[in-house]
Amino acid sequence: MNKILVYLLLTIICNGYAQHYSEEATSDSSLQWSKKYQNKALYFLKIPQYNRDSSAYYFEKATKLVQSNSEAHYEQLATIYLQKADVLTCNYTLSQLDSLSRIGWYYLKKIPVQQNKLLEYDFLINWASIKLELGEHKKSLLLFSNALRLAEDFKSPELVAKILMNKGVYYERYQLVEEEKLSLENLYKSLSYYQKWGESKKPTALFSIYRSIISYHTDKNSDSVYYYFDKMKRVLKYSKNPIVPAWYYVCLGRELITSPVAGQKTISQKQYDEGKKNIIKALNILEHYKIKTSSITAYGYGLLADLYLHNKQYDLAIGYYVKSRNDYLRLKNLSAAESMTQYIGQAYQLKGDLANALIYFKQYYLLSSIFQKEKNERGLRENELQINLLQQEKKLIQKQKQQTIYIIALLTIVILLIWFYRNYQLKQKSNQQLAALNNDLANKNNLLDKKNAENELLLKEIHHRVKNNLLVISSLLELQSEQIDDPKIKEAIKDGQNRVNSIGIVHRKLYQYDNVGFIDMKEYVMSLSESILGGFGTEGLINLELQVEKFDLEIDTAIPVGLIINELLTNALKYAFRPGEKGTIIIKLVRQNNALLHLQVADNGIGKSDAIQGTGFGGQLIALLTNQLNGRMKEVIQNGTTISFDFKL
Repeated sequence: MNKILVYLLLTIICNGYAQHYSEEATSDSSLQWSKKYQNKALYFLKIPQYNRDSSAYYFEKATKLVQSNSEAHYEQLATIYLQKADVLTCNYTLSQLDSLSRIGWYYLKKIPVQQNKLLEYDFLINWASIKLELGEHKKSLLLFSNALRLAEDFKSPELVAKILMNKGVYYERYQLVEEEKLSLENLYKSLSYYQKWGESKKPTALFSIYRSIISYHTDKNSDSVYYYFDKMKRVLKYSKNPIVPAWYYVCLGRELITSPVAGQKTISQKQYDEGKKNIIKALNILEHYKIKTSSITAYGYGLLADLYLHNKQYDLAIGYYVKSRNDYLRLKNLSAAESMTQYIGQAYQLKGDLANALIYFKQYYLLSSIFQKEKNERGLRENELQINLLQQEKKLIQKQKQQTIYIIALLTIVILLIWFYRNYQLKQKSNQQLAALNNDLANKNNLLDKKNAENELLLKEIHHRVKNNLLVISSLLELQSEQIDDPKIKEAIKDGQNRVNSIGIVHRKLYQYDNVGFIDMKEYVMSLSESILGGFGTEGLINLELQVEKFDLEIDTAIPVGLIINELLTNALKYAFRPGEKGTIIIKLVRQNNALLHLQVADNGIGKSDAIQGTGFGGQLIALLTNQLNGRMKEVIQNGTTISFDFKL
């Protein structure tokens, strides 16, 4: 009997292991086959074997294989949906790409804590592009911002280049004037990376960069446009995506029919013909590969219509505008379709067919009002949905309250008895907890005070060391000046030494004060002016009057103010008075309403035409520091020179 039981137990254990191994093997096998089908799908998205239907078929097979055990293969599913929703392949309409992204995002967020940050970044960037094309700018910007937050940890050159490229492309497509310069900066930075790696290795990235740079310069600088079109042409032979050459030819055609080539003031008929040839070539590429979900076709029809309209072939122009409008409607791009409706009306108007022109103009205005109405109604429907949800929630809460009251009524006596008993215990426990909490809080406050004291001591030590280092620099400058015979160089080094000393005084004062973040400006100005006067040896000749109020100023403001005073006082001592002549210099520094800082340096010397004489560096430094402090400078030359500043605090 025991042998039979042991045999049965071993059989159960072996079957369990076999089943577990079989499930793991099946799961691994499904993943391997899914990746094979995935690669097959990507294979059919490349020239010359491009076939959208075959690609979609293999993507579907790859998806189904891992969906049955999706919990183990969330990353594979997210990757497949990202590739299916790739905005550059144009395999689906924009609304379909948005739906695919939503499904892929669901799988992506199911991946365990050890997430694939690069996959999530690529997903957010692609989805942000889709939302931008759909006109959902706020959602697009939110997705893009989330992607950039993820990318903060990316450090490798390839990832840095990718982030710069994505920033440049996105800012250009966002089409805000204030973002244009930022877009171009990022595009050029990323271009410096990708050009090193070569066109054969990074054709898609270079295409995206060139496309955005061309878009930036369109209607602004035709020379730059043609220059980057020539660059993009070299990429075409390495790109396997038919959308790339189609985009190249349609946009080159557009440029040829709208802007004269370099060296020409007008567009010749030969150039118009060349532009038309390129547009038709782009349409033929899309037709050859049976790509029906790209807006390039509708865009190309619109360009041909523009060309025929220019040649006064109104019937052909109207026909192509209609084809463009119908394509945009099929792709759910209602905004572009609305524009085509307006162009059809304008073509009829130029033809002289005012009746049809009026019909299409009415349609255009009707579509405009419908779009606005749909936006308003969408907002109303969302509000109505929120109200319905609130009403349902209110009813549910009311029902729960009724049930709660009924239960409470039955248990009131028991609860009251328990409450009286527990009340004393809880009160006692609460008092104990409160005492422990107060004790813990007191300990934490003591630790915090100790930590603050340590931090203040550390800051003082830092200021002390900075002061010592600046003193060493000043001494080195003085030693260097003694080895120089050229009086101009010697004077420049002396000026530099004074500037270093003015900063050093700040750190010396901060080391001496209890408040390490602020400095007493009256003491600081006094020490600074005494140091400068001592360096020039003007005792008995120059009378220095200090009209400085006693107030504290943050170090970030005090140092620039000190440097300005140093420059002006040094300049006055050098140039305001003739050799051996007596004079007076007044330094005034007051704080007005805690919002404005007024500085004035005046002398009764010979007067001068510029704020700063000498090498010119001092004047540049004063201008830079004044701008840094959001200040204004005023100079008056009358009975000497008076220079005033007003700084915003």
